[in-house]
Amino acid sequence: MKKYSLLMIFAVVFLSITTCKNDKDDNLERWMIANLTAFNAIKTNPEYKELKSAGNEGSIYYKVLEKGNGTDSIRYTSRVRCFYKGYFIAEYPEYKIKSGTVFDQRLFDDGPAAIFAVNGVIGGWKTALQHMVKGDKWEIWIPYQLGYGRSGSSSSIPGYSTLVFEMEIIDVASVDNF
Repeated sequence: MKKYSLLMIFAVVFLSITTCKNDKDDNLERWMIANLTAFNAIKTNPEYKELKSAGNEGSIYYKVLEKGNGTDSIRYTSRVRCFYKGYFIAEYPEYKIKSGTVFDQRLFDDGPAAIFAVNGVIGGWKTALQHMVKGDKWEIWIPYQLGYGRSGSSSSIPGYSTLVFEMEIIDVASVDNF
């Protein structure tokens, strides 16, 4: 009798664990599909242009919101001062994420512009920044391969996330300046 009770408890625990795992896997799969679907849809939108990454890991898509008048090219070794807002384009109930949820931002009202070394940011930003000039404001769609990959970033950005940024370049300098 004890043997069957222990076997029954083990079966219930095992089924609970695998069911939870399957729910989590199903949520992640739905998240991944929603992100890929949105990213693939933007590819066919004529308002957006494609930029391939330097290492051929993938492409980003962007739309110019404002054209800058800067003349200095942004290089891999540059630093940029910029305002930005990053948000999700899909729903992920497990993380309480809705489409349009902002995961990071540095806007004018938040204080001084953020400063980034181009060679220290995610691949999608590296790709975009090296095609922008001072004063440019773009909307940038970054696939997970050029963002935070399959594993994501801590608990705030799940794996397989397509990231959308509005980015405005305030200033450009060499790596030694700022």
